[in-house]
Amino acid sequence: MAGQYLIDIKKVEASLIAVQNEFGRINDSLEMRREPMRDEILHNMVTGYAYVNKLLMQDIDLLKQSGLHHLLELNHIVLCGTLPEQRRDYQQHIATTTDRFYKQQGFSISQLREWSDKHRDDSPFKRASGAYVLMVSWPQLFAEGNHRTGALLMSSILVRRGKPPFVLSVDNAKGYFDPSSLAKSTQKSIFGLFYRLPKIKRKFSRFLEEHSRKKFLQPL
Repeated sequence: MAGQYLIDIKKVEASLIAVQNEFGRINDSLEMRREPMRDEILHNMVTGYAYVNKLLMQDIDLLKQSGLHHLLELNHIVLCGTLPEQRRDYQQHIATTTDRFYKQQGFSISQLREWSDKHRDDSPFKRASGAYVLMVSWPQLFAEGNHRTGALLMSSILVRRGKPPFVLSVDNAKGYFDPSSLAKSTQKSIFGLFYRLPKIKRKFSRFLEEHSRKKFLQPL
């Protein structure tokens, strides 16, 4: 087993509900406004954290070959849910997303895996930050839902190393959304990869560590 902890799903849900209740005020403070946190988004995120727990119990690393289809499934969960009728409605989207995930020119899962292998000895916060920033910067790994899927990927990386998952809260929302928007607007060009993105990764790593909350962990 990679770690000794799981994610406390009830506390995650409570934190996300608090964000949902305060989202209008949070949105007004952001450099770039976000779509409202609808009930569907909240439910799918909670389902995504529960799926991460299943992977933790099975000792599955999302950035190893055996974990790749699970990372893809997390994106399907946050966008499409899990009900069979929902999946049928999103059938074309799922097919397009799958093709992009494996074959996109410029950035696909193979590049993210290569980066992950090179940085496997980084601190968990640096590794989670780096994977997230690469996922959400342009071109993004997925057509949609990169930030939400990225939060789940970060949580898997962190908990596997004994650290608390990343969970959106009222207190950390602005610190999460603003650098995420900055990363999204940054291209994976030579300038972006070697100058701008490393700065974003370092700051975001510090943010993750500063807002790490043990209450979201529960022992196996």
